[in-house]
Parts: sequence; C-alpha cells; structure tokens
Amino acid sequence: MKIGLVGEAPSDTTAIKNLLSKRYPSGNYVYIPLLERINGSMLDNQKTKRLLRIEFENQKPDILIFIRDLDGTINNNTTLTDRKTFFRDFNRVVNKKGILLLNIFEIEALLLADIQNFNNYFNSNIEYSEDPMEKENPKEFLKENCKKYDESFNPEVFALLDFDIVYNNCKYFKGFINRFETKLMSI
Repeated sequence: MKIGLVGEAPSDTTAIKNLLSKRYPSGNYVYIPLLERINGSMLDNQKTKRLLRIEFENQKPDILIFIRDLDGTINNNTTLTDRKTFFRDFNRVVNKKGILLLNIFEIEALLLADIQNFNNYFNSNIEYSEDPMEKENPKEFLKENCKKYDESFNPEVFALLDFDIVYNNCKYFKGFINRFETKLMSI
C-alpha cells in the first residue's frame, strides 16, 4: 500500500514516516513524500494544488497524510478554520484520499508525548507529564531545556519514539491513528 506524505519536507514528512513505520512497517507500506520542495506557508499556495495533483497522478498513492501544525492550542488558536479549509481544498485534488494529521501546537508535541526517548537521544533530563496538546510552543520548550536540540534532528528522534507511548499520551495523535486505520480498512 502506498502512503503519500504532504507536509514540511523532509523534516516533518520523514519524522512521521519514521514514527508510523513502527506500527505500519515499510515491508507492507511504501511511504512517498510528495511536494518535497514545498514548505510552510507555500503549502497554502493555489499553485501547490496543481503540483499536488500532478504528483498524485504520477505516484498513485492509496492514502495521503496531510501533516500540518495548528500553531496554537486547540482552545486558543486562530488557524483551525484555515487548516480545515486547506485540508478540504487539497483533499478534493486527491480524490478525497487524504487524512489530516493536525499537530497541536507543533509536531514537537509528539516528542513531549515520549519525552524519555527524547531524553535518551540527547542525554538530557527534561521532565514532562502533562497533555502535550496543551503545551504552547513545544519546540521552544525543548530548545530551552535541551541546548543540543534542533528540529533538524526530528527524523532521527522520531525513529526512536515508542509508538504506543505516543499513541497513549497524545490525544490528537490517537484520534489521527483511529481515523487512519478506518481509512486503511476502507481500501
């Protein structure tokens, strides 16, 4: 099964591929990053939809995962409507084969969900036991508490995360996985 990944490439798309590969191994699933030269706000550009359609037709993924950051908490944000609109518009371009992984606040919230493996990688001792969805600016929090951390390490660190710990400690990721598995079963 081919799974297309659309998001900030390669840091976010590779990080999510590495985490998902724990439960959905590469032997059974082929992960294909799409729009590899498109980052950040460029994902919202109308020209990007045309490029996505071309890559979608060439690669023919069974499912696409759209990876975006909310840049706010679920209760305190101004971009939720924009992100939902982005997904709805782009999902039409790919024959509604998409599913949205909306990281609340940023993808680094998933690192907070399994802070022990993050600590193991960086030989740090950050303590975090709260809901990662409620942490504003998790990237900055990690950088302040671990001077070695930089988001360019995300693909390597995500490869070390324990899928089940992230799944159990992060509500939005758990919701995403439940929707993802439902979509997998419908194919």
